[in-house]
Amino acid sequence: MNLRTKLTLYVSFLLIIVIVAVSYNIFVTQKRILTQQISENRTKAFQSFVSMCNEAIKVKDDIQVNNAVKLLVSTYNPSVVYAGYINSNGVVMFSSRDEDRNMDSVLKARIKRASKEHIETYSSLTGEQICEFATPFFFNGSNVGTFVVGFSQDIMKEQIDIGISLTLSKIKIVVFVTMFFGILLSYLLGYSFGRPIKMLTNAAEQIAKGNLDVEIKVNRKDEIGKLSTTFNDMAKQIKELDSMKDSFVSSVSHELRSPLSAIDGYCDLLIECVDKNYSKEQELKGLKIIKQATVRLTNFINNILDLAKMKANKLEVKKTESDIGPLIEEIVALYQPLAEQQKKKIYSEINGEIPKISMDAERIKQVITNLVSNAMKFTKEEGSVGVKAFPNSAGYGNEYIEVWVQDDGVGIPKQQVDLVFQKFYQVKDGEFKKPKGTGLGLTIVYEMIKLHDGYVWAESDLGKGTTFKFVLPK
Repeated sequence: MNLRTKLTLYVSFLLIIVIVAVSYNIFVTQKRILTQQISENRTKAFQSFVSMCNEAIKVKDDIQVNNAVKLLVSTYNPSVVYAGYINSNGVVMFSSRDEDRNMDSVLKARIKRASKEHIETYSSLTGEQICEFATPFFFNGSNVGTFVVGFSQDIMKEQIDIGISLTLSKIKIVVFVTMFFGILLSYLLGYSFGRPIKMLTNAAEQIAKGNLDVEIKVNRKDEIGKLSTTFNDMAKQIKELDSMKDSFVSSVSHELRSPLSAIDGYCDLLIECVDKNYSKEQELKGLKIIKQATVRLTNFINNILDLAKMKANKLEVKKTESDIGPLIEEIVALYQPLAEQQKKKIYSEINGEIPKISMDAERIKQVITNLVSNAMKFTKEEGSVGVKAFPNSAGYGNEYIEVWVQDDGVGIPKQQVDLVFQKFYQVKDGEFKKPKGTGLGLTIVYEMIKLHDGYVWAESDLGKGTTFKFVLPK
């Protein structure tokens, strides 16, 4: 059962419950109001009849009393079955609704003197339920007569039933209209929710099948619109990540192939050296190249392992009080031969007295090495790479030291500066369009600095150079 059908059924069921509850409440209330209204009308009619006869009885005008009795019956016919008055002498003035002499004699016999007001309900000979009102009339302290009026309970029930029937007819119309529009609106609401969700489901299935060129077009401002926008962003990021992974695989293949090819080639050379008695210089050269290739492979594998440990929060950082100045000098000296070979300049600059800080020296050395290696890679001939250290941070205050790795290379486009620390991300715009690494170095830098409670960022001007800066707490 799809969402549209479920929502329609749920809303319809809820509407039925609400309508039945409201209808029952209206029915009960209307019946109570009609019963109370008819009862009040009876009481008013009886009181009006008594008041009308008061003056006539005081002046002993029996004709006026008799007319009042007949007027009451004719006015409220068929609700009033009979009415009568009996005076102190036992004279009865009587009138009834029906022209049945036998019934008249029976009903007339109910016109009796009473000492106090009372209401009595009984069944007549015809089976009709009658509610009888009786009240004595006192004049000058004496009981001079009694008024008696019989109201039909059956007519009262018929009047209530008619009123209820009219109410039920109106309720039926309201129920029909409410149900029609309720079901229609619930269907439209289900369609409104179901359609974008179905689109999201289809898009998710396409992504599961490997089709990453998926975009959902839902023009809504509610939660579903936000979900669709988030889904599109997710699909875009998955596509970018997939592209990054492809580049990563290509880069890894290159990173592995080059040193392995060197190792394989020089191993063959060393084997030939045994048979052909090559010079020791040639053998030593081959061994050094094999060693360099091995170190390169080891560093590459260590980077991947470090990143995996960082992701699992299992990378250990062993902090000790260390001086970062000598560490910078060591790294610069290490890259000096390579810089001369590539006709580039590398230098260090220590500004002021740098205090010792709590850090894992090997990890920070790895950070600076990665940044210097990155700078060397994107710096042209005759360019320069500088590593600078400051005792205080311009942006973070005296509680931090600040380190720069600065080059005057190709630079990074402004829109990509904040992305370079993402895993597998490689700048492909500008002069260097082909990846020159695995895209893991800067990610490792970011995570290492984060583990030291520091901050790292990049500042760049396309075509003029890039400066990577990080701060560490003192």
